[in-house]
Amino acid sequence: MTDDDDIPIPEDPARTNAEIAAMVERLWSAAQAHTARLEHLHERLLALEADDASNPQHLAPWLTFPPPPAAEDPEYQGETPLFTIACFVQYYNQVYVGRTGSHAVAIPDCWLNHPGLLAELATLTYTWRAAHLGRHANARDAQYWHDRWRPAFTERLAAEWVHPHCLTDTHKPVGSGELKDRYTRDTAPAGDPART
Repeated sequence: MTDDDDIPIPEDPARTNAEIAAMVERLWSAAQAHTARLEHLHERLLALEADDASNPQHLAPWLTFPPPPAAEDPEYQGETPLFTIACFVQYYNQVYVGRTGSHAVAIPDCWLNHPGLLAELATLTYTWRAAHLGRHANARDAQYWHDRWRPAFTERLAAEWVHPHCLTDTHKPVGSGELKDRYTRDTAPAGDPART
């Protein structure tokens, strides 16, 4: 068979009523399976939305105390990660200080003046948050944080990052000099030697 331009048009093979009925049955079964899958996904979405409404921060059930405020929280959106770190330092000092004479000492108030300490506090803060908050938080990561990262941090805090005076009395420079972080605005007046 050809059309007006003499291009051959292949003829469809004749299908029996039984073949057509079988094809329709397969299509109907596939449509039903997709409908069931969509209904299941819709139910899961409703459950997740209900979970979001009842637990908007996705607090892990093992988190005993309220988490420290963070720049990532909706009510603190204008804050920088330094806010998150400062709130975590306060939380850490309330929760993780150990017995007298142990390595689990309070993070000193001069933590911002010690670049290595600040760098480690940043990752310590955010690994704590990842282990305890959000949909992907899990008890294994939280325990790893407590068992590995926190004890190693306490060792380095006293041995590497700060002068002993910082832990017991007042700030005393040690190690790397102070560096300007990328979040703090420069408030020194123009021409002030502190700006350079």
